[in-house]
Amino acid sequence: MKSEDHANKYCIIGAGPSGLAAAKNFAQLAIAFDCLEREDDLGGNWNYGKPASSIYRSTHLISSKKLTEYSDFPMPADWPEYPGHELALQYFRDYARRFGLYEWIEFNSAVQRIEPDDAHWEVTLQTGQTRRYRGVVIANGHHWDPNWPDYPGQFTGQAIHSSQ
Repeated sequence: MKSEDHANKYCIIGAGPSGLAAAKNFAQLAIAFDCLEREDDLGGNWNYGKPASSIYRSTHLISSKKLTEYSDFPMPADWPEYPGHELALQYFRDYARRFGLYEWIEFNSAVQRIEPDDAHWEVTLQTGQTRRYRGVVIANGHHWDPNWPDYPGQFTGQAIHSSQ
């Protein structure tokens, strides 16, 4: 399958908190980019109930709203100091609306592979489509793929990861 040439653009992978911040700054600096998000909405891990989210129904921020909020978009003063996941997701959606980010995000666009290609990057989507980009920002989060330690010996009991 032939690559689509997006060589004048950057590719931001993920529309969670970090991907949104990258997209907002790229847009403000007029840097051409595509933002690819595997889910049908933004929010990353904070999008409770989505396949890539590992939060519980009762999850709240573990850092205060002052330490979590974007410096140019404060959380509402009347919100609790440690908002729950519903408010966190609302905050990220409000941020995206405030800075016009929804128009930049391609939802349901999972990335399968990224490979260097001379001075560019080949980004292959789960659909098999390949795109050629100037650069890639990986903001896919650290919760989506459990990291299992490698211990010597053998354990025959059931093992589950905290993300499960």
